[in-house]
Amino acid sequence: MKGTLKSRLALMFVLVCLTALLFGGIVEAKTFNFYVVSHGGPGDPFWGVVMKGMKEGAEAITKGTDDTINAIYAGPAKYSVEELVNMLNSAIATKPDGIAVTITDPAALDAPLRKAIAAGIPVIAINVPDPRPEAERIPYLFYIGGDEYLSGKKAAQRILAVRKPERAVVTIHEIGHIGLEYRAKGFIEVMTENGVPAEKLATYLDPTKAIEILKGYFARNPDTDAIFSLGSIDSAYVITFLKEQGLDGKVIHGAFDVSDEVVHSIKEGTTLFTISQQQYLQGYLPMQFLYLLNKYKFLPANDILTGPGFIDASNVQDVEELVMQKYW
Repeated sequence: MKGTLKSRLALMFVLVCLTALLFGGIVEAKTFNFYVVSHGGPGDPFWGVVMKGMKEGAEAITKGTDDTINAIYAGPAKYSVEELVNMLNSAIATKPDGIAVTITDPAALDAPLRKAIAAGIPVIAINVPDPRPEAERIPYLFYIGGDEYLSGKKAAQRILAVRKPERAVVTIHEIGHIGLEYRAKGFIEVMTENGVPAEKLATYLDPTKAIEILKGYFARNPDTDAIFSLGSIDSAYVITFLKEQGLDGKVIHGAFDVSDEVVHSIKEGTTLFTISQQQYLQGYLPMQFLYLLNKYKFLPANDILTGPGFIDASNVQDVEELVMQKYW
């Protein structure tokens, strides 16, 4: 399956380039410098997949053309808006040929990104867009990623299709992350509309501290029988908590993002589903589109949604090998 995915992406890219050559003539070979600047560090398994997509997207261009792509990834080891802004400013200072960036805090990223765009640097939003009205939002070219609000709503609907919970809770591990907030918002709205009390619970990134927070919450709210975790990191400690407390099978667990732990948990029956936003494409596609823009002035007409998609007991075996290969 690995070869099939890479072959199809590479073939698509080659066909586009051949079309450009036929209709636009031969263009001089160049070296392009593209950045992916995100709020997540290389140690996060989610961003490891994005980095793999970025690397292989750049390699496909370099191997398939006379041009060379230098792909650089930057992201803080721990979630920090200040560090994200610093890394973005450093990338902008190099005057790259394009930047793909996660807009987890639109207010903080507004000034540096407008500065980059004004300087003629192409900017693509990935993973998290600017959710403000079009007249107010940062004027990046387009967005590649999932629909966060819709994902939260779909997660709640999937749980309600199994049974109506007495109470539901959403763990949120990066406070202020606009994408996570929108996932939580969609989930809580649907649960509330269906008469289910639901709220956010700040759990942070430290697993030991997070599990203690969960213990305290469930002690105060013993009727909680549904939990939605918003990323692979908090899904891991939610799964650990449910097993340690003997709650697996009693509390419905819906997850977000794909990891070895979540795949195993779905197979065991502890986790009902996880939502995939196919983050490999959030690394791969920006390399392709930034190159095609720089080289041939091509642009897609709309945002490109890579999710939400569901992985559950019905299809988990289909993607298990790809998860091991870090494509999911």
